[in-house]
Amino acid sequence: MLNDARLTEIVTTAVVDLLGDLHDEHDDIPLDATFAEVGLNSLMLARLVIALETEVGLDPFTGERSIVDVHTVRELVAVYAEAAGDQQPVVAR
Repeated sequence: MLNDARLTEIVTTAVVDLLGDLHDEHDDIPLDATFAEVGLNSLMLARLVIALETEVGLDPFTGERSIVDVHTVRELVAVYAEAAGDQQPVVAR
C-alpha cells in the first residue's frame, strides 16, 4: 500500500525527471508551489499524469475529479493518496 511519504517521493521524483535540466535531482520541489512555479506547463502536466499512472498503477482523474482542479504539487499528492486509498495500486519497481 502506498503511504503519503512514498507518494510524495514518487510525485516529486517524477516532477524532477520531467523537468530535466531545470532542476537538479537533489533539489527539493516545494509542495505548496503551483505547477507553473516549479516550471510545469500544461503539456508537461499531462506527461506527468501519464508517468504517474505508469508508476503507481492508477489514474485518479477518471471519475469526477479533473486535473484542472489541482494546482499544487501537494494537491496532486493528495489526489493520488485518495485514489490509492480507494483501490490497491500496483507499484512499478
